[in-house]
Amino acid sequence: MKSNKKRATDFDPAINMARQALYRFAALSFLDPQAEAWQRLTALHDDQLLLEAAALIRSLTQARPVKLERGEHPIEMLDPRLVLDRLPDSQRALNAQYEGTFGLLVSSNCPPYETEYINSKFAFQRSNTLADVSGFYHAFGLTTADGHPERPDHIALELEFMASLLGLERQAADDGLTRRIDRQQVCRDAQSRFLQEHLGWWVLAFAKLLAKSDPQGYYSAAGIFLAALMPAERALLGMPPPLQPAAPSTIESPELCEGCQLGG
Repeated sequence: MKSNKKRATDFDPAINMARQALYRFAALSFLDPQAEAWQRLTALHDDQLLLEAAALIRSLTQARPVKLERGEHPIEMLDPRLVLDRLPDSQRALNAQYEGTFGLLVSSNCPPYETEYINSKFAFQRSNTLADVSGFYHAFGLTTADGHPERPDHIALELEFMASLLGLERQAADDGLTRRIDRQQVCRDAQSRFLQEHLGWWVLAFAKLLAKSDPQGYYSAAGIFLAALMPAERALLGMPPPLQPAAPSTIESPELCEGCQLGG
């Protein structure tokens, strides 16, 4: 299937900001509670800008793919309230859910790391994928911070990277016309590539595993939101669906555990 990638000349600042807000919310949803995720999520209960961002994307015809693929959720589920309504009533409770869902080390039930969805027999491919993710980050001036160590292929970091690309695309609007179009196109192409080569191919399996792990839990709701965001994003970017569904397969990989939170 051929893609129909959107060009930088299609840039709409309102849509850009709305997409960025939804990626940032999705990233925060999977952030370790030890990094004050519960406090920040609680503050979003009354955030009208976030709700308006989701409503804007839901209203866009171009955000609706012709067909939903297996594991994708309809755009009506792209509603932060459906996630926030299941948020536990304390940081301690959220932390308990986080540890119960993802474990203290790598969870074999629903790992939040891209490379865990590559068959364990292909250790070289896992290493290359991790290096490629890090390469994306560094290419756009994103460095690592030591506050909350995490592997670069963690779901929260990959989502935050997409949000950062959207911010960089919007910042390019301050440049002269030719340079603006060039810089915005670079950011747009990076969004398409990262969605196709990294984020988009494994998160539907991740969301499905979350739903199996605790159907009525907070992280299941966060997974549903993510599975509604992905088809909207591929439609907005003019991207085809992932060619192959991912399946988790974990191995002990201490050498892959270097990396941490993104910072620009």
